[in-house]
Amino acid sequence: MYAEEYGKENKEIIVMLHGANFVHMFSRQYILAEKYHLIIPHLMGYGKETGKTFDTDSQIRELVSYITSLHQKVLLVGFSLGAQIAFKLVAEHEELFWGAIMISPWLEKPDKMLQSVMEQNEKQYMLFRKRWICNLIGFLNGLQRIQRKEFVEQMQQVTIETVRRSVDNGITLDSVKGFEKVSIPVYAFAGEREQAEVVGSVEEMGKRNPHCQCRIWKKAAHNIPQLYDKELNAWIVKMEGEVVYGNR
Repeated sequence: MYAEEYGKENKEIIVMLHGANFVHMFSRQYILAEKYHLIIPHLMGYGKETGKTFDTDSQIRELVSYITSLHQKVLLVGFSLGAQIAFKLVAEHEELFWGAIMISPWLEKPDKMLQSVMEQNEKQYMLFRKRWICNLIGFLNGLQRIQRKEFVEQMQQVTIETVRRSVDNGITLDSVKGFEKVSIPVYAFAGEREQAEVVGSVEEMGKRNPHCQCRIWKKAAHNIPQLYDKELNAWIVKMEGEVVYGNR
């Protein structure tokens, strides 16, 4: 599994799981490498892992193996698809983490919405085949020039099967068991302008687990890491301060 690393000299590790397509979704969090060791795995089917087709169970096994090899508990941060994977990881392998932040996890998936999101993502996939549109989308998502160039090239290798499996990944509030028993601190965030099912997922996480703090961000949509980077970075530092200098 390929992973980018920043701030290797720092002790505390943060593993950041990106959303579908954008391996540099957390580019505005890279500034945290001044204090932390950031690790950004490229999820199956994306970035430098386009030689594989996304598969939920295989991705979980790869991440568990990789994080275990770090020989210390880490903070897990995930966005969108990465937040869904983070939800399953924390529920099933709590022992690997001292905390988790899940941003915009989509965990309520009624059939009608699943079909709609699938159609939207298939259309987006076809747009990404056009390099100039892909470059523009990268720019609008805050990617720097070199990152946009990588993004354009990598997206030409993503398969439609990866897109479909990423959407219909089988991770829901009810299919994943054990979250209600997780005892590490969890932050769950969503933007108030996101789909109701995403907001509902975050609110339900807070109801199911007393260790999960939920927050619906005013005016935010599916863009918290990019457009609300200062606030998100502050929340990451806040969690690390509370846990590392508090109970851990």
